[in-house]
Amino acid sequence: MNLGTVIFIHGRIANALWIYMLIMAVWNFANYFRGRGVDGNVLGAWTVAELMTLTQAVLGIIMLVSGLFPASIIHFLYGSLSVLVIPAIWVYTRGAVDRRASLIWAITALFLFGLSLRAMGTGTAF
Repeated sequence: MNLGTVIFIHGRIANALWIYMLIMAVWNFANYFRGRGVDGNVLGAWTVAELMTLTQAVLGIIMLVSGLFPASIIHFLYGSLSVLVIPAIWVYTRGAVDRRASLIWAITALFLFGLSLRAMGTGTAF
């Protein structure tokens, strides 16, 4: 895989991630307002989200090792936080699946939505 392909995939996953987080926020808020907790479908979707952030990190590391740097150094902070937030919330909720957990995951999705947009804004000039 050449570097141009890595850059292309990194950019496409970045676009997919903010859209995915927006959908996750709506879904988790809907569950909260309907009085529902977190079910296996939601947890599976969060697993996909974590895999997306991990893929982004791996691609970012490949670009860094190849000598490509983002427009701002804070891009590394946004990327690191994106990878760590989902496991941190899992630990914080202790795997709870009640209505309160739906609200926590909804807020997490909004946070990651914003973080994804900020990361895109700081990483565009290679």
